[in-house]
Amino acid sequence: MYQTAASECIPIQVEQCLGVPLVMRQCIGRSDNTMLVYDHVDKVNKQDQDRQEDEVEDLLELLSKVKEEYPTVEGVSTGAILSTYQRTRIESVCGRLGLTPLSYLWRMGPQRCLLECMLKDGIEAVLVKVASPPGLVPRKHLNKTLGDLYYGGIFDKLKEKFDFHICGEGGEYETLVLDCPIFKKKLVLSNVEIIEGDDGVGVLKVHECHAVDKHEEDGSCISWDVTGPLLYERINEDAAQSHDIPTDSDIMEEAQDSLQSIPEINVLPHVKVLPGGLAHVSEILSPFVPCSEMYYCSSTSDNVEAEMAVMEAKSIFSILEATLKTIQWTAVENHVRHSAAATPKDVVFVHLYLSDISHFKDINAHYSAFFGTVLPPSRSCVAVGKNVLPGGRRVMMDCLIQRGSGEYMRISPDFNSADAKDKLSAVNAAFVMDHIRNPHHQLRSTLHVQSISHWAPVCVGPYSQANTLRSGIIFMAGQIGLRPETMKLISHDWKVQLRQSWRNASSVLDALQGSLKDALAAVVYIASKEVIAPNNSFRPKLWKVCENICRECLLSNGNIESGIIDGMKVTQKDELYGGYEDYETYREIMASQNIDVELLDNECEVNNRPLLMVSLPQMPVGAVSEVELICATQKASSCLSINVVAPSDKQPNYADKSYDNPTAKGFRSASEINWDTGYDGIIYDEQQNIINDTAVRNAPVKIHSIFSHLGKGCAAIGFAAASYCSSSEKKAIRLESIFEQMIDSAVSTLQQSTGLGISNILHIRLFYVSNPECDNSLALKSSLQASLSIFWNAKLGNRTKQQLPATSIVPVQSMAVSPSFSSPSPFLAMQFMVADLLHMETEMWIHHNRAT
Repeated sequence: MYQTAASECIPIQVEQCLGVPLVMRQCIGRSDNTMLVYDHVDKVNKQDQDRQEDEVEDLLELLSKVKEEYPTVEGVSTGAILSTYQRTRIESVCGRLGLTPLSYLWRMGPQRCLLECMLKDGIEAVLVKVASPPGLVPRKHLNKTLGDLYYGGIFDKLKEKFDFHICGEGGEYETLVLDCPIFKKKLVLSNVEIIEGDDGVGVLKVHECHAVDKHEEDGSCISWDVTGPLLYERINEDAAQSHDIPTDSDIMEEAQDSLQSIPEINVLPHVKVLPGGLAHVSEILSPFVPCSEMYYCSSTSDNVEAEMAVMEAKSIFSILEATLKTIQWTAVENHVRHSAAATPKDVVFVHLYLSDISHFKDINAHYSAFFGTVLPPSRSCVAVGKNVLPGGRRVMMDCLIQRGSGEYMRISPDFNSADAKDKLSAVNAAFVMDHIRNPHHQLRSTLHVQSISHWAPVCVGPYSQANTLRSGIIFMAGQIGLRPETMKLISHDWKVQLRQSWRNASSVLDALQGSLKDALAAVVYIASKEVIAPNNSFRPKLWKVCENICRECLLSNGNIESGIIDGMKVTQKDELYGGYEDYETYREIMASQNIDVELLDNECEVNNRPLLMVSLPQMPVGAVSEVELICATQKASSCLSINVVAPSDKQPNYADKSYDNPTAKGFRSASEINWDTGYDGIIYDEQQNIINDTAVRNAPVKIHSIFSHLGKGCAAIGFAAASYCSSSEKKAIRLESIFEQMIDSAVSTLQQSTGLGISNILHIRLFYVSNPECDNSLALKSSLQASLSIFWNAKLGNRTKQQLPATSIVPVQSMAVSPSFSSPSPFLAMQFMVADLLHMETEMWIHHNRAT
């Protein structure tokens, strides 16, 4: 954790050269916790009280002393560039002391550019430790300056030959700064000794050093120009690729009276469990609706509303905790347990819906206490408006759970399987151990960066940037248009914010060795004030502008050059024409291997990925644009193609008798259908076994669906939407009929093209255009559940006992689906999350791990 080489120089370097007070403490701990992510809670739970504390706790004690002696200290600055190990430990200490961690070099840019900027800025440093044989030799390279080695070409040669980290982020070398523009004096090493070990590791032992005055004539009085270009801009000036951004200017021109229980409706959350321990708990609501009459205090109405929202949130957390404990992972599982089936640490992703975004800050404190701050779930949080959540509630939540993943991620590298019985929960011990033994795929991994940097925004709350399941699927937190280095919105313009949101998402994926080409689907949120005109009509051209921006960002990877920061080498698959001299040769060679080039090209196409664009009142920190993504990992997309199944423009052939379940009369449809809302169902002629489509051709409602799927039978995300054929003709509709046809349209597309079926549907999120004056949520929920039950029984009958998918009802103010299939805006849209992650693991092993 700490650099000890040349530490004997620190007092002179800090007090005389830098000219600031020095606070020191002897390090008595050791590297006890060697996991990438440091969790201090584990230390509290140690039964062996005599066990030595981790060395990180020494830093906690030291900084506590600093805060006592210097109360104005507010943050800790570190030079971490790629080290997650160092960064998470600093973040852990800062979080507990209320200090802000600053890591402005974190993933700043290509290491070569970063080091060159340091040298040009007048930083003079010498190597005091080398640990990269045979590259750096102690007797030859110790006590040499970074400038000598870099400009002498040594680092570039080692990079080419050994994939050497030019900034030493792989532990190749450590340095001591002798001079820089903020030093008042220069450090001189007057007596040094090179100590070389048998393993090729060498250390520079400093016996004597002193500080000397800096003089203009020797060039040592350089000062930093704080008004010049930002370091981030200078580093990326040469590395960034320019993109032509198309212009879009031509396209655009109250609470209840008393506390009430609600016995007539079931507020218990929906739960769906898939094989492999993937579960969804959805539409978690407080069983009571607190009202202002409960508060006999002088608080303002806004404060009372926030307090009541907190009451609902705390109730939701209690319900979720009870639900997690009782999840039945398998059909034969014993109901009598000695431990919980799941805990909050197993939650992977959270959707949090609020009535007002001002409640965000108050709820966050309780949210953090429930989920914890170490390896938390990713999250998307939006405000849907007042009086549109069921029963006038202020908070609603749903979440994705992976069985045993919390314990899995907290297993130390020296974990002994013999200790599994004592250290793992009884319900999940065998499950977790099976995945620990899997060398190919991680059950779950989390990207949680809390330091402010130029890379991507820190999360506005206690959640992670991304969670990855089984090394194949990434669930990303909602990204808004924040500038990472300032954590301020880049602009008030929704279009500028939207582009920045995509750029931030691309930066997060880049840290996971991926890019936006791995996206399966996205939900894009735009603030209602940008979409809804003052006369309560919406601006349809705005959705076209939004779609154009999203497609542009997908194609350009958010203007981020993928892989450049990590120095990833371009593979032949990424080269032009597959590495061949021209396209015709490429086609000829691929054809000789029975590879369809056009299909291969289509697999890499990101411009047709499904997008659902919705408008709602508010997003965090006043943002007016937000992007929520589900992606494949680079490892998964490289061996399992991503394909999009778009609806056909042809009318369905209702006379087709190849329907997989003849007893389910009236359900046969193509991906796109028209529906007459004036009947309970499509007119069915039993004698001719066909559906009368006379009414269909003149139907006022159009239904279509689209899916993006990873591999065959692995995972899919899709949308089904219902819109009026004419924006001027809006009839009253029968919800059950529309829902049945939306579900059938989606399932037909799913079964015909993705290799997945209705048993693989985990979650359905229904978006509907809400009316604050009329609460339609309960009617929608009841109709959706009834439609699902009818459809599932029609499809499966009594052959198989299947859980219905988990469902959530989300009110919005307008929406659009892309690729666009109909000009009128949909009034209903369903998002389907479908997965068989066990099959995905097998397919990845067949196509990737077995080959490597």
